[in-house]
Amino acid sequence: MVDLRRCMWSSWVSGSILSIITAATLAEACSAYPAAGSIYYWAFRSWGGGRLGRFVSFLVAAWTLVAWTSFLATDSFGVANYLVSEVVVFNPKTSFPYDNADVKARAVAWAFSLLFLAIATSMNFLPPRHYAWVFRAGFIVIVIDMLLNFIWLPIGVSRTYGFQSAEFVFTSTYNGGGTSPGLNWILSWFLVGSCLVGEDASGHVAEETVSAKKAAAKGVFWSTVASALCGFVIIILFLFCMPPIDTFYNTSAPQPFINMYALALGPRAHVVATIVSMIGAILNTSISLVAVSRLVFAIARDSVFPFSDVLCRVSKSKQPHNAVIFIATIAALLLCTQLPSQVAFASLTSTSAAGSIAAYALVGFGRAFVSHKTFQPGFWDLGRFGVLMAIVTFIWNGFAFAVLCAPQYSDSAIDQDAGLLNYAIVIMAGITIIALEEWWRKSKRVWFHNLKDLDSSSQDIEVHPAEKGSPTAV
Repeated sequence: MVDLRRCMWSSWVSGSILSIITAATLAEACSAYPAAGSIYYWAFRSWGGGRLGRFVSFLVAAWTLVAWTSFLATDSFGVANYLVSEVVVFNPKTSFPYDNADVKARAVAWAFSLLFLAIATSMNFLPPRHYAWVFRAGFIVIVIDMLLNFIWLPIGVSRTYGFQSAEFVFTSTYNGGGTSPGLNWILSWFLVGSCLVGEDASGHVAEETVSAKKAAAKGVFWSTVASALCGFVIIILFLFCMPPIDTFYNTSAPQPFINMYALALGPRAHVVATIVSMIGAILNTSISLVAVSRLVFAIARDSVFPFSDVLCRVSKSKQPHNAVIFIATIAALLLCTQLPSQVAFASLTSTSAAGSIAAYALVGFGRAFVSHKTFQPGFWDLGRFGVLMAIVTFIWNGFAFAVLCAPQYSDSAIDQDAGLLNYAIVIMAGITIIALEEWWRKSKRVWFHNLKDLDSSSQDIEVHPAEKGSPTAV
């Protein structure tokens, strides 16, 4: 429960600038090394290749795989919360189980989560030409959602409880977690750190992209710019349209924004906005599964995983369906952890951003301090600013990682309820230990055999398109 007003918008501005710099650094790596698995391979090359590069790429593979899989589970659970919240909004005195403290409510949320995950997964088995419509539908739904929020929501607020003042939006503060003012200010970057992430997604499908050195790199950069700009506008809009804090949180619904929509748009009309949000989230989950399945395919293609020979197989239509099934299964298992404890599930899924952020920091460090003399940029060339931006990428993402792992409540609150502890750092440490054990077992092997295995002395060799077994373009 961090600061929801002054620090939110100001930290979003500063964090957006730093995230865009991160995207520029990753786009440069993507343009120079377009390959499935993206950041996994970028880390290898940024750290000069060879044994050191393989070690770093192994850690990055473990972190990003867990991060993306956790995101799929979290997104599916979020859609379920939208649906359950509607039941509460329509009938606050309902006997329907919705409180996460109740095992029956967790079972209901788990069942809905699995359903929405299954829907998102099934879309990945569409033929490539048909799946292109999923991308188009995702874009259309996003546009509709934004129009509803920019037009309908303000009209509804003006006719009901009224807008917040500029003083409320730009100067007032709120500390719902009871933390110290300094920590509360630092935690204000939690939102931007957890939202402006996933820049590497476009790179995962580089081998399926025409003119990948240009198109994939542009996708990495401009998707972040668009997210940052739209996110800022949405934050300001929601702050002006937010009901009083006590009213906003005075709901037993798992998703408080449903309560805000109901207050502003009416108890029935707001359902339209909810449905649009749910459809958008499901499509987002499906598209994210496309990216992470390519990551699994690339890592398995290099024989890093157990059963890699199965995971790297592609279908007749050249799609990595085995990787899709594997990732969806892991996400479904993560969803099962909410049955015994909501805290366990929240702890596991807290790494959905931390893992990727840590990977970005390593890529920035390697580009700035290891391969800065041998790096040869492609289409996306940052020139003399490349090393400087890589240093900023390392510092910013290192800070963002610390924010994502920091306690979000006061010590006294955590002492009273251990479930309030942020277990992200514990989870990341566990993942790293497992990765190190696997690295020790595989350290004598050489991978990236489907891509040119380059060390720091042969950076001028061109990476081939990894034709053997590569998925086809969507």
